[in-house]
Amino acid sequence: EKALLHMQSFVKCWLLLLVVAPATAFSPCIKMCVKSSRSPSVNRYLAPNLGTQRRRLPLQPPLQPPLLGPALGPAIGPALGPALGPLLMTTGNDSDDNDNNNDNSELEFYDYDNPEFEIDQGVYDEFPQRLTKDQTEEEIEAMRESRRRKNDEFQFETYYKSFVKDCEWRGEWTVYETSTFIQENVKDENGLPKLVKPKREIKAVCTSRREATGVEKEEDNITTDVIVHEEVVVTNEAMDDSLKSRREKDVDGGFGRTAFESFRDEMSEGGKSKPSSPSTTREVNPRKYWPKELKTIDFRGPQGNMCVGNAYTLCWGEKLGQASEKEEELMSLTDIATANSGPLQKLNIEVGLRYGEIRMRSKLDYEIKEGGIFKSKTPKLFLKTITICRERLGQWPTKKEKAFYGPSGATGGLFDPPPVGGEAQAASYMQLDLEGYATVLFPHVLEQDSNKYDGNGWCISLDWTPGKMRYQADRKFLGGKSIKGLKTLELSEVASEQAEEYRPRGGPEDMRQ
Repeated sequence: EKALLHMQSFVKCWLLLLVVAPATAFSPCIKMCVKSSRSPSVNRYLAPNLGTQRRRLPLQPPLQPPLLGPALGPAIGPALGPALGPLLMTTGNDSDDNDNNNDNSELEFYDYDNPEFEIDQGVYDEFPQRLTKDQTEEEIEAMRESRRRKNDEFQFETYYKSFVKDCEWRGEWTVYETSTFIQENVKDENGLPKLVKPKREIKAVCTSRREATGVEKEEDNITTDVIVHEEVVVTNEAMDDSLKSRREKDVDGGFGRTAFESFRDEMSEGGKSKPSSPSTTREVNPRKYWPKELKTIDFRGPQGNMCVGNAYTLCWGEKLGQASEKEEELMSLTDIATANSGPLQKLNIEVGLRYGEIRMRSKLDYEIKEGGIFKSKTPKLFLKTITICRERLGQWPTKKEKAFYGPSGATGGLFDPPPVGGEAQAASYMQLDLEGYATVLFPHVLEQDSNKYDGNGWCISLDWTPGKMRYQADRKFLGGKSIKGLKTLELSEVASEQAEEYRPRGGPEDMRQ
């Protein structure tokens, strides 16, 4: 009997080792692996650093002992059989939890310290080829260009809807000409050129239209339409004609004869004015302030065109040794910055503000002096004329409108004076108070030498209070050869009655990005 008891104890211990050991053999390994992501229902666990390169090891199922209960029960006796039988019977039937932890999913071992480490997301059977540094830069630049093109289109569409669509602007233009191009060295007591106002204003009609080019949209589905502007001067006899009927008449050149050429004649004859007969034909403004066909890509920074809120700015420049229009177009498609860089011999800029059915614009024309190209490779641009346009949608403005012909000057000066550089550069600026609670700040000379004024740019500001709101538009553009390029277009707006309360007190500074 003692021998039988010893033998039963020996068999019992041997069977317990046989049952328990396989069930725990893989437990440490399960905690140190990441289950394959190919099965979406499997949870992911972060693996500790195993100190080896990434490799895959298949998970072998745990060894399962045979169902020894029924076989050994009769042999080991009625006493031991009932005790060990149930234990041995249930060893091969894991619970659901054990199935989740001990399934046949593929195990993946990762070395997170390896610089070549890659994560298999389970999307491809093989890893895609890694991009080189140059290829990565190309991909990034392609994404940036796509965003630029979408922003170009946004600017184009915003400008069209806010300032072009269904708009026929009728207005009165006041053209100021500087003494710089009339009489040499004629300046005021502050050393600034004199601005001479003509005796009468110009009546003008301004329209713009959107035209389809017939070119298919490109990959980004960006529109290929263009905007075409037209400005014509009308005489007293034609002021009440519709623009459609005026288009059927012959076009006559020499826009602004009474404001420009006759004004020079008056000055050359000692200030004596001579009568001029009224013209019965319409005259097209030959001065450009925008591209002939304004495209989406023209709203990039180097071209100098942009709109924000109810403010906008447009620009046109002519290079020294101007290339043909076809050459310019090809250049603009390949290198926008180079195509729009200087030095320039002409630069025309427009800054405008709209308030409901009225708007005010300032047009500035800069040119180099005769012979300036021979004196310097980067000649200075001098202000030739500044034109103030007071306009209303579909109707002529009247002298009774305070927004156009109220007291001169913005109340208290510019609402937010912009930075104008050091003392030397600040001397290049002048300010003009306008009827209708408006003030315009602008440089009367522009340097195209990048070494001047530490490379600082320039600014043109228009402050106008047409009603309950007060607006200030600041066109801030670059200096040197990039003088045509726009840095920012900033718009400040405040309730006119609260303007003094909220006026910036910290001194001139750029608007925070």
